[in-house]
Amino acid sequence: MADGNLDVLLRTTDNTTMSLEQSKKFNNTKRKINTICRALTLETQKYDPQKTIENINTYIMSPNKLDRILYSEISNYVFSLEMTQRGVFATNLEKLLLYSLDEKNNIVEDSKKLIVKIYDHFQLALHQIENVNNIFANSIEEAKENLQKEIKSVEKEYISILGIFAAIVLTFVGGITFSTSVLQNISAVSVFRLLLVIDFLAFILINVIYILVKFIFTINEKNAKLFNVKALNIACIVIVIVITAAWLFSANELSNFISKFLPWSK
Repeated sequence: MADGNLDVLLRTTDNTTMSLEQSKKFNNTKRKINTICRALTLETQKYDPQKTIENINTYIMSPNKLDRILYSEISNYVFSLEMTQRGVFATNLEKLLLYSLDEKNNIVEDSKKLIVKIYDHFQLALHQIENVNNIFANSIEEAKENLQKEIKSVEKEYISILGIFAAIVLTFVGGITFSTSVLQNISAVSVFRLLLVIDFLAFILINVIYILVKFIFTINEKNAKLFNVKALNIACIVIVIVITAAWLFSANELSNFISKFLPWSK
């Protein structure tokens, strides 16, 4: 329905449909607006607002033009400019506006109104560009944050796998080394010294495994209940105290001392 209405509006007297590109008024208006915009992108030192005023007056006086200014052409032209070019455009347009508002220059009211409209629409286009840039920047920042979270998550998984593997290897190798050391030296050293070394190695192994497992749960932000390492450490310390006391009081000779007083040992 809308397309049919548009065809009726663009239909000529000889029942042929005319496109906008075939409209002389449209093309002339479009060309004049682009000419004014191109003039505003000249270097600021070389820019002469009076020449732009003359172009605007020519446009206003031209009978072969549309009744309304083509704001879309201004927007398209501004959007196509680089940042530095937009800065030059803004400077020249402000210079043109101040020149037109100066009563000494005797600028006609229609030209003033047109310049104000161009200036106002240019400011609107700048805000649109700024909003688009902000949206784009926020999208990039959000995507970057999500990517960093994904990378951290993958890193945590890799560290967890390596940590679990290291804990298994440490437990296995430590246990084998621990057992081998005990069996090899069971008859070569004092039983008290051997027990102290065994207790010390057990203390180190338990705490290393606990720290490693605790680290794995911490980096994965999990609160898992681990074994009571404090109780094990206290047990190791108590064992050390008992072994040391027995060593000081020569507990290995206690059986020989008691046997002297037994009747069946005489």
